[in-house]
This record gives sequence, C-alpha cells and structure tokens, in this order.
Amino acid sequence: GFLVGDCLVAAAFLSYSGPFLSNYRDELVQQTWLKQVRELQIPCSPDYTFAMFLGNPADVREWNMQGLPSDAFSTENGVIVTKSNRWPLMIDPQGQAIKWIKNMEKHRNLKIIDLQQPDFLRTLENSIQFGTPVLLQNVQEELDPSLAPILNKSLIKQG
Repeated sequence: GFLVGDCLVAAAFLSYSGPFLSNYRDELVQQTWLKQVRELQIPCSPDYTFAMFLGNPADVREWNMQGLPSDAFSTENGVIVTKSNRWPLMIDPQGQAIKWIKNMEKHRNLKIIDLQQPDFLRTLENSIQFGTPVLLQNVQEELDPSLAPILNKSLIKQG
C-alpha cells in the first residue's frame, strides 16, 4: 500500500516541522508534502496524520497519563521527541514538557542539570557512562562549548 508515501511525509515532518506551530505544520503536510506526493503518484494514505503513522496509541495514552496534553500538537511533539535521533530543544513556558519528561523518565533515574550548577559536567559524564537520561534545563542562547561533542553525538564507545 501506502507505506512509501507515508514514510516520505513522516520523514519530512520529523526532520523539518518541529519548530513550527500546528497551523503551519498542517499547511506543510496538506498543501505541500502530500500534494506533491500525490502529484508524483506516490501511494500514500488518504487520511494521513503524522501522529497516527509514527505514534503508537498505547504510548500516546501513557504520555497523557504522564502529563503530556492530549491535543494533536502535543502528541506530534511527543512523537518528534521520542522518534527523532536528534536531541530535542523544547521551549516550554507552561512547564508541560518538563513535567512530561520528568514523569516519563523518572523510572530510569533521570538527572536534571542546569548550566549554573558547578558539577553539571560531572553529572553529564556519569549519565553518559551509565546510560541514564539527562534533562538540561534553563538553557539560554549560548551553550557551554564543552557540550558541543555531546550535542553533536560525537561519542566513542569503548569496551
């Protein structure tokens, strides 16, 4: 069936739509990507939605119980955060994303750090070494240059 076109649109959505508001995301999907996919006669679902294609309804329900709002925009953001291979940057003035991340990762011993903490690099290093998740909060426009290898995923596995 529709796998090729659905994957193409999902890859575009996952790669490019994260920073945009829901109305512009909808416009990108409906008026640009799906329109071009159909013009090129690439098979795609007639009722395609990113969250339904890449999201698992059981996971979405779990996210909602963990504090992620249940609207379509938040669900899309949840899918982006969990499926992307890039580190997510979440602008979160209402604190909804931070609440969700804390609840979602608390069983994995989530470490919460701030660049103002004197030992943030030690905490980050230990988390990388032991595979525990890290939430870096209160990020400003400038980041500590020592974070560059981590943010670029320039890591080397040893052993």
